[in-house]
Amino acid sequence: MTAGCAGRREPAGAPVPTAAVPDSARPAPRPQPAARKERKDPPWRPYEDVIRNAEIRRGLFTAYLKPDAVLLGIMPAQLERDYLLVTQLSQGVGEWGLDGGTSLRSDLVRFRRAGDRIELVVVNPYLTAAPGSPAARSVRGTLAQSVAHAFPIATVNEESGQILIDATPFLLSDWGDLSTAFQRIATTRRIGAHATLDRERSSVQRVAIFPENAELEVRLTYQTRADLRLEAVPDYRWIPLGVHYSLLRLPDTPMRPRHADDRVGYFVSAMKDFSRDTADRFFVRYINRWRLEKRDPTLALSPPVRPITFYLDPSIPTEWRPYVRAGILEWNRAFEDAGFRDAIQVLDAPADSLWSPEDARYSTVRWIATTGPAYAIGPTDVDPRTGEVLNADVLISAAWIQSWRGEFGHYVSPEALVREVFAEDSLLRAEPRAARLRCLAAAGLARQGTLVRAVLAARGIVRAGEPTPREYIGQALKELVMHEIGHTLGLRHNFRGTAIIPPELLADRDYTATHGTTGSVMDYNPPAIAPDPARQGDFYSGTVGSYDRWAIRYGYTEFPESRDSTAAAPGGDGSERVPPSPADRELPSLRAIAALASEPGHLYGSDEDAGFGGLGVDPTINRYDQTSDPLVWARGQVRVVNGLLDSLEARTVAPGESYARLRSAFADLLYQRWYAVLVTTKYLAGAITARDHRGDPGARPAFTNVSIDRQREALAFIAEAGFGERAFQFPPDLLRRLAPDRWLHWGAEPFAERRIDFPLHDWAMSLQGALLNTLTDPVVLARIRDAELRAAPGETIVGIPELFTTLAEAIWAETELGAGAAGAKVTGAKVAGAKPPIPRPIASVRRDLQRQHLAGLIRLLVSPAPGTPEDARTVARATLERLAAHLDRVLANRDAKLDAYTSAHLIDSRRRIHQALEAQVVLPAGSMR
Repeated sequence: MTAGCAGRREPAGAPVPTAAVPDSARPAPRPQPAARKERKDPPWRPYEDVIRNAEIRRGLFTAYLKPDAVLLGIMPAQLERDYLLVTQLSQGVGEWGLDGGTSLRSDLVRFRRAGDRIELVVVNPYLTAAPGSPAARSVRGTLAQSVAHAFPIATVNEESGQILIDATPFLLSDWGDLSTAFQRIATTRRIGAHATLDRERSSVQRVAIFPENAELEVRLTYQTRADLRLEAVPDYRWIPLGVHYSLLRLPDTPMRPRHADDRVGYFVSAMKDFSRDTADRFFVRYINRWRLEKRDPTLALSPPVRPITFYLDPSIPTEWRPYVRAGILEWNRAFEDAGFRDAIQVLDAPADSLWSPEDARYSTVRWIATTGPAYAIGPTDVDPRTGEVLNADVLISAAWIQSWRGEFGHYVSPEALVREVFAEDSLLRAEPRAARLRCLAAAGLARQGTLVRAVLAARGIVRAGEPTPREYIGQALKELVMHEIGHTLGLRHNFRGTAIIPPELLADRDYTATHGTTGSVMDYNPPAIAPDPARQGDFYSGTVGSYDRWAIRYGYTEFPESRDSTAAAPGGDGSERVPPSPADRELPSLRAIAALASEPGHLYGSDEDAGFGGLGVDPTINRYDQTSDPLVWARGQVRVVNGLLDSLEARTVAPGESYARLRSAFADLLYQRWYAVLVTTKYLAGAITARDHRGDPGARPAFTNVSIDRQREALAFIAEAGFGERAFQFPPDLLRRLAPDRWLHWGAEPFAERRIDFPLHDWAMSLQGALLNTLTDPVVLARIRDAELRAAPGETIVGIPELFTTLAEAIWAETELGAGAAGAKVTGAKVAGAKPPIPRPIASVRRDLQRQHLAGLIRLLVSPAPGTPEDARTVARATLERLAAHLDRVLANRDAKLDAYTSAHLIDSRRRIHQALEAQVVLPAGSMR
């Protein structure tokens, strides 16, 4: 699993029948050891000889521990039963997501006897059919199972029938596929080497057997001949890792599953039921949730039979434990809406040598030591038959706290920052499952810590160079914990959560104390910084939001009809009608809750809604934005950052401190300002989306175009804040003080930046280029044309000609493109009798931007990307022709006082345009699609 807050740990394996097929419908197991008593020469040693001098531990299985082997005793009744095998790291290397506690895989497995062997079979539970149906026989007969390992039978207890196998070869194998992870590291770092498991340097460390689970831990060593540059590894040739296996018996009585609804965001266990051949679809989707049952179903508010319990691991620093505890318990407010009192409890981990955070019986919150960037994750183990959450662990890297205290993080280039923002969208397209397992809430909060520190310094709350006060870090930590715990409860991201809160309410501390600063802690919520210090409210949300309460109500409310038994009723033809399942009987009540999706406090949009370009159409669904009006928020964010940049040195560097702190803060603020502008690009051809179903109260259209006025406001803001002449103008005195980090040792990378001085041109080109590419993405341009068709009578939107004209006039402002007499703006038309405006010298950062803009227009004309509308290519040609004619006038204007750089730049630009217009290009007739 990558470093992200995930939903569940999904079982892996080939398509096979599920546990929905009862034992009676499965092939009869092979003859058990009792049938072998007639054999004169069994192929194994006598039972007593095999277990002699072994340490015996009994529980779910019986373990026989010997110096060179771990023997597991399996009873015949345990064959062909379903177990969950959870594999995770108990010790890692501190980077690349290979940290202690990281989940590697989770598999539904069975033990099966095949002659003189016991096979470990990995089962796919998501291809199923009704027990006893012809479809069940079809599934069983046509879909094979994956045999992951074959254990020779070591011996058989002839009296009990217990079968012993040597589990050591499996335990000391690369079951977690860690060699592939090391190969990925080597490939990324362009190191020609690979790491292989060294069994001679690997060993079993711990075996604990309990009534419902078995816990086994090993230390593995991976050998490599080349240095993979893993900073925490003492000797690069032998990489140590701890791997923990948990083998859980799945509940004998499966939890009553609950149907999912696309209006409420839960992780789901989706099953393809082949016996539903008369239904509208094969898929059945169950939400992932804990088994929570009222102790007294007659009470409106009852404690649960068994509360959801999280243990605080001793690794959590003492000063931060109260905030972690508070973040977990805050969810009890949401569960009250579902009818539960004290649904969640928090305990300190017992001071017991047998207690282990990797033990699958315990759900934990842990602190992880890592040399990499800050992160937090919240994976869960799920019974794939029903979606029941069996176990969850929240991992928070210690680097997260360090980043808030002003410690320097790893250098990130502007190109890498841009890639990181758009990587979520690329991952969603390429690997939907992997993208769903990622979460960057912790990384975002850590990066925004620079902004919070600078604001607090500017407002006199802290002095320059001081770390962020503990109370602010604690508030952010509590919100982070609420977010990750929400994932463990089954909830997906809700990147529309902030759209529930109007901007004016953020200043009302009484309101935010009750409702939070966001409608959902499942959003990536940045600090709520007010441009006006007098209107500053809470920086972070202190409680779960209205959406969170509604979602928990959907997932956990008990309905009386699900407990009622309904006898089969005769059908019209005299046949007996199959009664609805308890899950099906809940559907009317569930749909009544989900139908409230149109209420203002229930807005929802997840990962697939929050991207840019092809995936982002709704400007109210974003990561790291604030309030129901992202444009207002973005303007305020840019204003705050610009104000901080004016006197950044005094606010971030204390006397005696290195100027490297200033450089780090400057880069962070540039990124924050750019991201605020990027969010507003979604207003262009934007549409407010809705997940409402037909007949819902107040049902809204699936897409409602953003008004023309808001689109033009956003475009004007982007033109000024993103492409304006002052966007990258900074005092030379500030640029002279952007010193690099001067340390040279492990963990410090002074050469990562490639240059000792600050590469401002690189930053400008990366950030402004990303804005341009987003606005002219083929999907965005195609969406503009579709939005024109979607417009209501009398409604208009910003079309491709207006978009291209506005961008050109903002980017080429020094040439007075589009300016008439007295600075009046015109579009293509001349003002009679007007004196031509006088162009002015163009700064180097601006020249780079103009070259990027020109290159983009030429690409649209000469080699448009697949999917680019033909209208975009023709408008690009018209824009180039207009720009060429304008540059002719500028260069012929004797009043223009142009420096040598500017003259050369304009001459070259004009020449490139002419060459592009005259290029011989063979284009298909009609659409480019």
